[in-house]
Amino acid sequence: MVVYTEVMYLRVRKAPIIIAGFLLIMPVFVSAQTAAELEKALGTQNLTCAQAAGFVLAAAADTSVKNISKEAFEQAIAKGWFPQGTKPEENITLGRLSFLIMKAFNIKGGLMYTFFPGPRYAFRTMVSRSYIQGTADPAMKVSGVRFFRILGKVLSATGG
Repeated sequence: MVVYTEVMYLRVRKAPIIIAGFLLIMPVFVSAQTAAELEKALGTQNLTCAQAAGFVLAAAADTSVKNISKEAFEQAIAKGWFPQGTKPEENITLGRLSFLIMKAFNIKGGLMYTFFPGPRYAFRTMVSRSYIQGTADPAMKVSGVRFFRILGKVLSATGG
């Protein structure tokens, strides 16, 4: 009888440790999916609108987004950050990316952006603030590496 109670006592004491261990390991599985998406995005020549929306909304700390690409893209469309009719698999341009970032991070633009908010003047604002550097045109497609450089500069400037 004494042996039985000691075994039960050890099982009861180990249960919270096992549960805590499982809860600590759980985020590893969740972040592994994000890490795989990050690696895929970094290796691409042309980032899609859905990929960009997912990473931008996640970086802007929008915790309502669970599926990094699909839900984020739908949310960006609903908020008017992409033009109606934009497909998730379309390649994102610097102009659209600029507008998406400025809206997601609530970045204030210049006079023209204030009166005519859109990709054209968002792009000009991003260039004037040195978030976008080098050869750039609002119609240029964005590679994964360039996307993360731009996003990193925005996060550094906004304190993210």
